[in-house]
Amino acid sequence: MSLNDFRYSARALIKNPAFSSLAIITIALGIGANTSIVTAVNGVLLKSFSFPEAERLVVVTGVSKSLSDMGVSYPDYLDWRAEQRVFVDLAARFPAGGIITGIGEPERVFGRYVTASFFSTLRIQPQIGRFFGEDEDKAGAARVMVISDALWRRCFNADPAVIGREINFNGASWTIIGVLPANFDFYGRSNGNNDLFLPIIGTFGKERFVNDRGSHPCQVIARLRPGVSEHQAEVAMNTIAAQLAAQYPATNTGMTVEVHSLLRDFVGEESKALLVTSAGAILVLLIACANVANLTLARASTREREIAVRLAVGGSRWQIVRLLLSESLLIALIGGALGVLLAFLAVQAFKSIGADVIARIDEIGVNVPVLIFSAGTIFLATVLFGLLPAWKAAHVNVEQALKSGARGSGGGLARVRKTLIVSELTLALMLLIGASLLVKSFWKLMDVNPGFDPTHVQTFRLRLPDFKYDNPDMAIRAVKELRRRIGELPGVIRIGITSGIPLGRIDEESYWLEGQPEPANELQWPAVLSFFVDENLCRTLGIPLLAGRVLSERDTDDTPPVVLVDDQFVRENFGGEVHAALGRRLRFKGKNEPWLEIVGVVGHVTHYGLEEHARGEVYRPWLQVRQTMDNLDFHYLRAMDFAVKTAGEPNSYLPAIKAELRKVDNDLPLGNVQTLEERLRNSTATRRFNLGLISTFALLALALSAVGLYGVMSYGVNQRTTEIGIRMAIGAQPKDVLKLILREGLVLAVVGTLLGAAGALALTRFLSSVLFGVSAIDPAIYLSASALLLVVAIAACFWPARRASAIQPLEALRYE
Repeated sequence: MSLNDFRYSARALIKNPAFSSLAIITIALGIGANTSIVTAVNGVLLKSFSFPEAERLVVVTGVSKSLSDMGVSYPDYLDWRAEQRVFVDLAARFPAGGIITGIGEPERVFGRYVTASFFSTLRIQPQIGRFFGEDEDKAGAARVMVISDALWRRCFNADPAVIGREINFNGASWTIIGVLPANFDFYGRSNGNNDLFLPIIGTFGKERFVNDRGSHPCQVIARLRPGVSEHQAEVAMNTIAAQLAAQYPATNTGMTVEVHSLLRDFVGEESKALLVTSAGAILVLLIACANVANLTLARASTREREIAVRLAVGGSRWQIVRLLLSESLLIALIGGALGVLLAFLAVQAFKSIGADVIARIDEIGVNVPVLIFSAGTIFLATVLFGLLPAWKAAHVNVEQALKSGARGSGGGLARVRKTLIVSELTLALMLLIGASLLVKSFWKLMDVNPGFDPTHVQTFRLRLPDFKYDNPDMAIRAVKELRRRIGELPGVIRIGITSGIPLGRIDEESYWLEGQPEPANELQWPAVLSFFVDENLCRTLGIPLLAGRVLSERDTDDTPPVVLVDDQFVRENFGGEVHAALGRRLRFKGKNEPWLEIVGVVGHVTHYGLEEHARGEVYRPWLQVRQTMDNLDFHYLRAMDFAVKTAGEPNSYLPAIKAELRKVDNDLPLGNVQTLEERLRNSTATRRFNLGLISTFALLALALSAVGLYGVMSYGVNQRTTEIGIRMAIGAQPKDVLKLILREGLVLAVVGTLLGAAGALALTRFLSSVLFGVSAIDPAIYLSASALLLVVAIAACFWPARRASAIQPLEALRYE
């Protein structure tokens, strides 16, 4: 293609502004949708973490019969590290949270306890200072910490003299020895547990943690050796797990190991939703290309005489193809540029709307790889919508075209256009059915009873410093005093406390029900969600009592240990008979765990989220925590969640709550502040975000298909003006012509509907993984989506049909 071809093409497009504008906008929408989604997929799913050879970083986790991801005991981690030969190194970690004081306002921070090998496994270097070594990761070692660049700038104004500075964390003095690099990106910068990093043993050098194989608090990351795959590593680690099971049958029998990428572990289920949305964007692009191809074919049919003249005076067919392809390329380039601009705007909207919804969404951007993809898409679009019209137009029958006049015959082109419109309708219905299934799935999710009343409930966490509140009595007094003060505030209806608010922190524990056959080892015990709560929590959250009694303030260390269970626990163990559970006893895994009597049954609460796979729940009195924790660790008492039921808007009570907190301890901040309604809304935010995208694509596809069908029928009417005039001259009525055109359009719509429904059925396995409470072959969805497509198709055909019925025979025959 030469510069002259493009000059002529530009003049031709300017002379046909309606065609040019519609074609450019259509392509821009298709390319914009694809570029924006590819940007998200590249940033969230494909982009590696900012570590050297990040693709070799994996998560190594234990799996048992009752717990799919139960973590690793510290002794097992040490054995894994000593025996394995498939990793360069391994590192253990678990979350750390606390309060920094003495640097202005108290601040709640989150970080991780890590082994000294953590930093070398990630292959990172400090920005300033150093990382701690193996000698500082031992019991009794000096308290040292490494802080993030964000904390360094936020609290210390990026002062290099921070190295060696003492900082008060959780009531004890720690020495800052290093600052992480600014681009440190462990599980994405949006993940909050990156403020500080502490030695795992230097902090928790307790016999229970170091020697207990029955406790699994650690998460393990590792770096694969070159040439070793995830599968090979998993096989090797399971060999070690089998050896440990033989050596320690009481704690390790039944334990297996799973190895998967660090990126997959972080992104999780969001990958499925993004891939479904990507499929929708691809369908929109295909529909857009088919639409523009249809417009180009229709326009080519009106240019048959012009093309025939060019061929008759010596022009070659290749010159015609080249000329028409240059027009298509020009449309694709302009539309592509506009599409990339739309993608920039869409990405900014994604980052704003999805900031707390999609992992790593804050890191996405239209970069060089995405622009290369867009360029490839523009080239593909040119081929898809330009090549066929150019080829068909260049092979016009010259003699017939010159005889048929300016309108052109269009017989072969008309068949191609009808095929394209059927393809458009097919793809549109597939997308429409998929979006409808997701909409119905979302409404099904909204119908799920969360098991609690979120209305006017403010929640927050009170985190007491470990070393300042170093015994249970001090922690209990502080929590009770704050609860009393908040409960006396005007407008506060009720207040309850718990170790895990719904849709917040979750603790799983293995239990054994008295009277049932005891499993061979503790890993085969069933698991349950376990919470410490006060006597007011169930009433505060509206959790119904189904049998027995609720907990009482008299359930303390001086009374027999008791427990509440939920109706899901009853279904799992007593066939749903709530009264059968009363009086039965259970105990949790642990050497000195007592037997707990079931004194009440309450309703199930969706702690994981509305689409959770329900698991039984138990609620223990918070004042009996010392009985169950063997007095070795009472960390629950130092990190309790408060639920405050208010008469008015919950956030309006925060200033008064903070004022009361300062009266209890001026160094305590509120943490995890959210209303329960916000927690519930955020739990469905990811699904709502993806539903909005796929629904937008479906409506766009429907609109493009309607425009395409309208264009085909309109050009068809133009080409058949003489035929229609003859029909009416020999007696056909306007209503007969109206029916004729509508029938032809309806045939195309019905064929497209049938093919679209068949295509959607073929994709049911792909859709099933992202649906909730809805079958991927829901007949109502298929029928309603098909009916909508047919209605839109009839509407698109009506105006061309009405125009055809208004043709005057004398006016139509005047051109002959």
